[in-house]
Amino acid sequence: MNLYDACRFLENLELIPVHILDSESAVSEFISKYRIHPAQLLFSKSEIDYLLTSLNDSEFLLYEDPFHIKFLFGKCMDTPVAYGPYCTELLSTEEITILLSHLKIRDLSAEDLARQRSRYTVKPLQNVHYHLNILFSEVTGDTAIRNVRTYAPSQSSVVMDEPSDKKELRTQLVREHYTNEKRLMDAVKKGDFTEALDAWHFLHKAVSYTKIGHTLETARVSAGITRTLIRIGAVNAGLPAEINDRISGTSSMNITKARSIDSIYAEHERLIREYCDTIKTYHDNKFSSTVQSLIYLLENDYHKSLTLDELASELNISSSTLIHQFKKETGTTPMAYLNHIRATKAADLLRQTDTSVQEVAASVGILDSNYFVKCFRKEYDMTPSAYRKKFGAS
Repeated sequence: MNLYDACRFLENLELIPVHILDSESAVSEFISKYRIHPAQLLFSKSEIDYLLTSLNDSEFLLYEDPFHIKFLFGKCMDTPVAYGPYCTELLSTEEITILLSHLKIRDLSAEDLARQRSRYTVKPLQNVHYHLNILFSEVTGDTAIRNVRTYAPSQSSVVMDEPSDKKELRTQLVREHYTNEKRLMDAVKKGDFTEALDAWHFLHKAVSYTKIGHTLETARVSAGITRTLIRIGAVNAGLPAEINDRISGTSSMNITKARSIDSIYAEHERLIREYCDTIKTYHDNKFSSTVQSLIYLLENDYHKSLTLDELASELNISSSTLIHQFKKETGTTPMAYLNHIRATKAADLLRQTDTSVQEVAASVGILDSNYFVKCFRKEYDMTPSAYRKKFGAS
């Protein structure tokens, strides 16, 4: 395979541009195409020419511009090749705003830079290095691994250490993330949904313009991190472990089943709302951990066939102790509370749907129609059919 065909093959495979810089016109076209801002010091003919003369067959030169956009340069059979642009990290608009502020750049908007970066593939550096090595080996037959060194145009020399200003920027970004992670945990602890959602939006705002690199898998990883932060906030709020595990486990299953990034983000919001609502209720009612856990189970599993023994086993407590403690704190028994929830849910269905009474009963966890009518009459002083006739949509 010749160099041109190999470059086209790699470009089509990895979706990272490969340029053969073997003429002045090719160099000029390369500069014109990828120069976004004067801060990209490499993108002048003199700097590019200097870089190309610095190339040798045993190494690649890596250039990372101030916007964290990267290019890898190499020499294949005396022909200069540029692999890029590409990125190794996703940056949200908020992070880009911080970056531009740090660089003191005011003539380029965060939105414009975000759109520009979104055109470039996101890949780990080691993958890009590996692919270019394979390309050169295929063309030359030389299987030697070429090292990567970092190129600094402003000094017209090769450097190895990360510039101090870049380290400061990374530190600032880390601090910003930490601040919002803590804000998310504190908001969840207070049950403040609005504040928690705002903090989450900063941390995990969907980068809608990103075409490549932000996959379902990365979104699932992000969801796991968010879930951990929220769980910590819930622990700090004193939320019983049984409730914490139940909410978190349900969300984890929803994320696993999700088939789009949007549905994963929707699950983030649902999870934050459920945690905040549950914690707020927990704080308002001042129930014990056992009673709060049972209330949560009843309100979320009312549609299942539940027995007192099963509920007690779930909470690792005896049935008699559970009844005594629940009645002491709420004034009613667990099963009476369950029937109240079921009747309330059934009333909603009777008002809003045409579903048969038998199906309504089954949907709230009662398979015996006669028992359902008895429970419903106790709550509303009328039969389900009479309730629908009186309150149902005409």
